[in-house]
Amino acid sequence: MNNQYGYWGTILWVDLSTRTYRLEERDELFWRRYGGGGLVATKLLLEATEPGCDPLGPENLLIFASSVVAGHPAAGLARFTTAAKSPLTYGIGETRTEGPWGVALKGSGADVIVFTGQAERPTGVLIEGGRATFLDAGALWGCQIGETVDGLERELGAEIHVAAIGPAGENLVRFASVITDRTYQAARMGMGAVMGAKRLKAVILRGGERPAVYDEAVMKRITADFERRISVNDLSKWQYDLPGFSCWIYLHGLDAALDVNNYSRSQFEGLEHFQEASFLEHSIEELGCPGCPNRCIKSIHPHGGADLDPRASGIHQDVAGAMGPNIGVADLDVVLRANNLCNQLGLDPTSLGFALSLAMECFERGLLGPEDHDGRALTFGDGAAALEMMEQIAARRGLGDLLAEGTRRAAARIGGEAPHYAMHVKGLEMVAFEPRSQTNLALGYAVAPIGPRYDICEHDWDFDTTVGWSHTLELSRTLGVLERVPMNYMGADKVHNFKALLTLWSAADVLDFCIFAIAPTRLLSLRQMTDMLHAVTGWETSSYEIMRLGERRLHLMRWYNLREGLTAADDWLPDRFYEEPIAAGPRRGDVLDRTAFQQALDTFYAMMGWDEDGRPTQATLFDHGLEWLLAA
Repeated sequence: MNNQYGYWGTILWVDLSTRTYRLEERDELFWRRYGGGGLVATKLLLEATEPGCDPLGPENLLIFASSVVAGHPAAGLARFTTAAKSPLTYGIGETRTEGPWGVALKGSGADVIVFTGQAERPTGVLIEGGRATFLDAGALWGCQIGETVDGLERELGAEIHVAAIGPAGENLVRFASVITDRTYQAARMGMGAVMGAKRLKAVILRGGERPAVYDEAVMKRITADFERRISVNDLSKWQYDLPGFSCWIYLHGLDAALDVNNYSRSQFEGLEHFQEASFLEHSIEELGCPGCPNRCIKSIHPHGGADLDPRASGIHQDVAGAMGPNIGVADLDVVLRANNLCNQLGLDPTSLGFALSLAMECFERGLLGPEDHDGRALTFGDGAAALEMMEQIAARRGLGDLLAEGTRRAAARIGGEAPHYAMHVKGLEMVAFEPRSQTNLALGYAVAPIGPRYDICEHDWDFDTTVGWSHTLELSRTLGVLERVPMNYMGADKVHNFKALLTLWSAADVLDFCIFAIAPTRLLSLRQMTDMLHAVTGWETSSYEIMRLGERRLHLMRWYNLREGLTAADDWLPDRFYEEPIAAGPRRGDVLDRTAFQQALDTFYAMMGWDEDGRPTQATLFDHGLEWLLAA
């Protein structure tokens, strides 16, 4: 393509069955309409797979996607997307990852790498210069992530970037993760299981140059401005300073209520162990992402962790809640050890935490007994037992084999009242951020095509009338979010705010802008995102075009899910959130009202241009250039 900047315009198709590859070029109109990330991945899944394909079969695609703007060393551009049909939800699966791998992906000679088929034996694939080389990975099968990367570096040199699965992915644990560069997680929706089913142990990127950007000086100027302003944005400064954003429970979790013991409680004994001072007692290293000044990702190693690989202690936000109060564990070192092991075994710490909390509540209520677990019970607060069980889950051994199926399937097999205690939406486990007190999050968990994610939209806490950041409305008003609203309020006027916030971060997911760098509450404004897109690609663009990408992603993913059998009935939360009010703390009494929630869903559907069954209307499809779906 002539006069193209910032992206290659190509998709590398790698067939594991035939050990062949081809490089496909798509025109500018394709990239302008689909951008990258989960939007382009969903387009490819709709094009190249049949309805009802087995997520763990050779017919599924495993997609690693950058975007037209991402993958350059600048503020907020390090992310990439991993996507496939999810083995948990059987709908669209998408997860985003920070760290160096996304920048290496941009240097691979392709914007998107798609794996098809299934290898006959454990395989690694080396990508360089738009070419694929197939490697025997038999000696690495069964190895943890660190051992895998060590072995590949011995064979290929230290200047490589590796996305790998651990034993959990090999054993098809439905919530297995892909781990990049030893410690950055592609954590949700079971992408590691899809990779394991393809017998693909690792994707290795080596060498290469990134495509030239249109105006590097502007890209650098935006990044320098970002760096200068970190200290004046309370949220960005909190992410930047030690110990980082994994230390959120004590600082911000109380105002919105905590998930304790599988959301059965909201008061947590031992909360003081999650104060900043407790984190700061540990060995902390700043990891960060290439070119981004914010350095959000920290590595925090547990005390007594001499037996663990310290290179695997990069930590995100989710694990502190899911493997802490959610399972009743007040020992920070247990949480940090679990995080390290998740990065070594290739497990999603959030789904893991809720699989454990389901089992713990089932033991507590007599739905499981000692006879189900080698003569022992699994109880809330027993950190040692939780760590042992996570190893059993990764190996699919004993009770771990059941929990490896995820909460929905495990609860169905346990039977009785167990499904009531399975905290999931569409088959994807909940996150440890309370929806009863934060109704935008509640709507997001219910309607998001990828299920509950804590970063589905900016949290209600930020916009509350009594708590939240002082600067929240500065960039939010550009979205039409003009006033603060009580975090627990549910009404049509708040649905308007939710739609705007959801669309913005959906657009970020298309373009792989990191949400920890952008509006509405962090430093990069929507105008600066537009300027960055222009600086990288040279496109004459606008914030309108960016927001339209976000809407288009939601429409196309919705269509894919409908094709795969999900319906409006799946846009719902576990009964606990409607039936059991928060019992303690400043949000005591908060509970979701079923009627008000359904009205909010109906309002959201109408605002999106969907019919009462949640299906994008013909006019909506034409509006977004998606009318081809009508003939599919």
